[in-house]
Amino acid sequence: MRPVKLTLSAFGPYAGRVELDFDKLGASGLYLITGDTGAGKTTIFDAITFALFGEASGGSREPAMLRSKYAEPTTPTEVELTFRYDGKEYTVRRNPEYDRAKKSGAGLTTQKAEAALYYPDGRVVNRRKDVNTALREIIGLDRNQFSQVTMIAQGDFLKLLLAGTKERQEIFRNIFHTGLYGTLQERLSQMTREVRESLDQAERSIRQHIEGITCREDSVHAPEVSRAREGKLPAAQVAVLLENLRAEDNAARDVLDAELFQREKELEAVVAELTQAEVRAKDAAALVQAEQRCGEQSQQLALRKAAVEAEMAKQPERENLQRRITELDIMLPSYDQWEDIKNEMAEAGRELEKARFDRVRLEKDCQRLQQEIEELLRQKEKLETACAGKEMLRYQMQIQSERAADLERLRRAMEARGHLHSMLREAQAEYMRLEERAHDLQNRFVIMNKAFLDEQAGLLAQDLTAGMPCPVCGSRIHPNPAVLSPGAPTEEAVKKAKAEADSAAKLSDSASRRAGELRGKVDEAEKNLLADLNRLVGNISLEEAAAFLQASLRQSERERLDFENRMRHISRMEGEIGLLAQRIPDRENRLTAAVINQDTVKDAIAALSARTEMLELQAGELCRKLSFQSKAAAMAEKRRMTYELAAMNAALEMAEKDYAACEQRVTVLAAQIEQLRSRLSELPEIDTADREAAKAALTARKEQILRQQNAIHARRTANENAGSAIARKSRELTELEEKWTWLNALSATASGRIPGKEKIMLETYIQTTYFDRIVARANVRLMKMTGGQYDLKRRDIAQNNQSQSGLELDVIDHYNGTERSVKTLSGGESFKASLALALGLSDEVQMSTGIRLDTLFVDEGFGSLDPASLDQAYQTLAGLTEGNRLVGIISHVADLKEKIDRQIVVTKQRTGGSKAEIRL
Repeated sequence: MRPVKLTLSAFGPYAGRVELDFDKLGASGLYLITGDTGAGKTTIFDAITFALFGEASGGSREPAMLRSKYAEPTTPTEVELTFRYDGKEYTVRRNPEYDRAKKSGAGLTTQKAEAALYYPDGRVVNRRKDVNTALREIIGLDRNQFSQVTMIAQGDFLKLLLAGTKERQEIFRNIFHTGLYGTLQERLSQMTREVRESLDQAERSIRQHIEGITCREDSVHAPEVSRAREGKLPAAQVAVLLENLRAEDNAARDVLDAELFQREKELEAVVAELTQAEVRAKDAAALVQAEQRCGEQSQQLALRKAAVEAEMAKQPERENLQRRITELDIMLPSYDQWEDIKNEMAEAGRELEKARFDRVRLEKDCQRLQQEIEELLRQKEKLETACAGKEMLRYQMQIQSERAADLERLRRAMEARGHLHSMLREAQAEYMRLEERAHDLQNRFVIMNKAFLDEQAGLLAQDLTAGMPCPVCGSRIHPNPAVLSPGAPTEEAVKKAKAEADSAAKLSDSASRRAGELRGKVDEAEKNLLADLNRLVGNISLEEAAAFLQASLRQSERERLDFENRMRHISRMEGEIGLLAQRIPDRENRLTAAVINQDTVKDAIAALSARTEMLELQAGELCRKLSFQSKAAAMAEKRRMTYELAAMNAALEMAEKDYAACEQRVTVLAAQIEQLRSRLSELPEIDTADREAAKAALTARKEQILRQQNAIHARRTANENAGSAIARKSRELTELEEKWTWLNALSATASGRIPGKEKIMLETYIQTTYFDRIVARANVRLMKMTGGQYDLKRRDIAQNNQSQSGLELDVIDHYNGTERSVKTLSGGESFKASLALALGLSDEVQMSTGIRLDTLFVDEGFGSLDPASLDQAYQTLAGLTEGNRLVGIISHVADLKEKIDRQIVVTKQRTGGSKAEIRL
């Protein structure tokens, strides 16, 4: 992109219309933008940037602030730029939003911001949004990128030179669009945290299922079951334990099944024998025995019923036990949390002790460095005594400059007053003319109207018809009708005369108001002018003010020249202080680093103290909620209550079974008695006592076997469910652990958190590639500007592994073979380094985007260079013009004015505002 022609109107300090034909400066080479301080040299850059992007080049001015305060109310504020890109010429015209004079009437109105883009083929784009989009497509850059690539300001790139890793990260993120890598880092960290939470949840679930494992009280595996519930048994051994418990229960179940089958067969045989014996021999005795046994069983039935009711009465106790067991289950995780908090408290205490030791050490370092700096400053102060009057001189110069500005403002006010007087005289003359014309037209209307009224009778007589009533008197006889006079005005003529008289009166009133407004403005201007004169000059008349102001302005100019000579003398004296001043920044940097580290340690102490207090509060709250001294004690109490509850449930079940069995026996005996009585006469008496005893023993054993089988089934079901859940969760845990391992490693690598290594994030690593190329391009020019003394180098090794690094910048001094921070460079050296870095950045951005810009602007900074350095910088900038590139430089340096013939000279006008012209 190359500017061809720039036109400014009422823009910034340019009150009128200014045209700059850049083609006159040639196709390549250097040109200088020079002129008075504050005249508007940088405004030329602002205008180019505003034309292209709708914003000024600097960040301190809004578009609404760009209207010139010196412009006439009727002069429009706008910028027009013709530029050449890729062999084609485009023209863009813009104006900001500003207040302008109304086209009709008094007062101001808001002129809306507008834009128009003219293509080489004649197409025109008018909407601001569409113009902005089209220009970005043509040039390939937005406003920030354009400023970074084409407009080099010393202050902005000195910040880039002295910035640390964090500041450069932000700068390069905007330039090279590396923010997506930072987004990736955050996403990896979030995914790692989510997997870690899932992992912890799976571990808690496995622990809960392990706590549900059960076994016989006399089992050989009971100790392992206790260890598993306490979390002391590895997951693999838990699976083996469950398999052993299953095998144990299966073996016990098989033994009980075989015994039950045998006992049932024996019981059947005994019953058969008893029945047969009773039938054949002892029916009578059996009847007596059956009646006796029936009575006994009836008594037992009552006792069994009472036992059942007694066990049922214990239901609240069982519910209380179940509630307490549930409460213990809920509180068990809190015991783990309590242990974790106590461990964290111990670790925080150790870290706090170390931080306090570091604080004491850093305080001593700060005191020592402060003493050294104070000693150096005292030595420097002795040398600065000779220059003590500089600030007073600068203050006097400021007072002189402000007075000169006030005098110039009064002079312009005098001119404005004269202009208003001229306008007032013209307005008064116009009013007199219009008032006279309005008076004449009003008299004409009055005369015509009177004549028209006088002829009304003649007008009515024209319409009279014989036999028809008169519209005035009603008579049908018209003996002597009136006659219309020759030349009588018509109604249309009267109306026209009245309209002309009214229009003239309105114009006269408007001119009167205009003259009155101008009279008020003249009075107000004279009042303000007299007030300013009395405040700044003293009691003086307006007639004497003009000559007095001219003499005062000439005296003010002489004072300004005298002050500038004195200031240059002091500046030469200040140069002698430089050698001693070079030793102070090193101590200050070291003190700054120590203070920063001290603040970091203080923050760490505060954070650790707060953390310890928070942990103590959490521990206290948990301790108040926990009923036992440890999780083991709580688990022991839970097992005791679980066994007690199981015993109570078993007792209830046993009582209910005994009652049912007894009830069944009573029913059977009753049936037997009835049967025996029916055939008592036919059956002999039989003794069945021993057979009954055998039957009772076999029945009791059978019931005992059934209870044992039920218990085995319950254990097997619980353990199988727990085993399935543990296996499923274990597989899930293994998958999560694998995922967390590689994801955590990847996140740590991307975020620069690998222990023991430099903290370089992925985004920073990508940025170092750009930075290395920028530094390489910058060094080509820095070596030339410093006579081969300096090279910039990206720091390979971080100063510590505690903070982010990778974008720090050092300088290599080839004269003494040292490598040090760029912050140790002097003012002139810093300017050359920042200029070289800025040019390197400009080259890299153009190379990365593929965009070629044929124009470059460099704003100020050359005043800090000695003659040799200035010549080196000049040669470097001259080298940029190769390949058909035009480079513009803003500077007041006299040597550059002598070296560069092509110039844009900006000067202030005595009437206010500035002008710019190209001189070859």
